[in-house]
Amino acid sequence: MKFIYHLALILLLLISACSSSEENVSKNVQAKAAIAGSGITGTFKAMQTENGSVWVAVELQGDPKVIKPGLHGIHIHEKAVCEPQLEKPFSSAGGHFDPGPFGSSTPVEKNHPYHLGDLQNIEINVVGKGRMETFSSSFTLSNSPTSLFDSDGSAVIIHKLVDQKKAGGTADEAGGGRQACGVIQLVKS
Repeated sequence: MKFIYHLALILLLLISACSSSEENVSKNVQAKAAIAGSGITGTFKAMQTENGSVWVAVELQGDPKVIKPGLHGIHIHEKAVCEPQLEKPFSSAGGHFDPGPFGSSTPVEKNHPYHLGDLQNIEINVVGKGRMETFSSSFTLSNSPTSLFDSDGSAVIIHKLVDQKKAGGTADEAGGGRQACGVIQLVKS
């Protein structure tokens, strides 16, 4: 009987060690993107935290005639493609990241501003620079149903206008046209 007790204890310790080792891998996951658009450059950085949320930082700089001072919407979009088409720049990135059985990537419907990829606005100053830092528990960088690294990846989009965070509003109220884009990539440690 003592043998079975010790064997069970050893198995529990092994399972616990394996679980904590998997957790350490998932909480050290990092991502980045080089953001670019006509007259705009910047960086997107993200890191999975110990509590499961994702820390996000975005830095932008550009000509203030191009990226006007004020608030601009930032969203994670559903595809890792940043082609600067002439008619609809960066439409190749698809809609807002919002996977799941009730997800919808359209910015002008009831899920907005609650898409999983909706982030807070970034404020651009009078010389064309801005920084935004936030935490999100809406998506992950590690393997999960809400991972940014699903089968078609993800991109970060900087919009021309402020995201007014209205449910069922217009495209302009959700940030308007797309000014810059960056393909989100996993950082190899």
